[in-house]
Amino acid sequence: MARHKQIKTEEQGEPEMEISSMIDCCFLLLIYFLVATSLVSEKKLDISIPAQTPESSNQKPPVDPGRITVKTDGSVAWNDDLVVAEAFNPDAKPGTAEYRAQRRLDQLVEQLTQLRNMAESVQTEPIVMLSGAPNTPHQRIVDVMAALAEARIHSIGINTADPE
Repeated sequence: MARHKQIKTEEQGEPEMEISSMIDCCFLLLIYFLVATSLVSEKKLDISIPAQTPESSNQKPPVDPGRITVKTDGSVAWNDDLVVAEAFNPDAKPGTAEYRAQRRLDQLVEQLTQLRNMAESVQTEPIVMLSGAPNTPHQRIVDVMAALAEARIHSIGINTADPE
């Protein structure tokens, strides 16, 4: 018969975890992230506001500013009465003729060029106010900005009020 030898083990209490090394690692990580993280500084726009004298505040600008309104459906209106672009079709596939045609705002560029020419004739900078609805497709705003760049108009005011 085989003998079975039984090994008696000492009674051990509850297992404990040594956490001092884990605390050391946490402090090292905390110090690393504090040193490695760069603080974010707020960037400011360098905009110079022209000095306003009492007599200049009563004068009307030589050329009325143009107004571009982009509606929620993506249609674009010039001076609130002339529709220069129909509703934007978000389902048009990039690269197709329909997509390129709706992105190009030739009639708006023509109106903006006329505004620029009128402003240059009285030796002033043309100003355009751009208004967009909160749910306007972003691509349409980019298209309008491209038309402004094509017409070489750089003074643009953006209105945050809902035009509808």
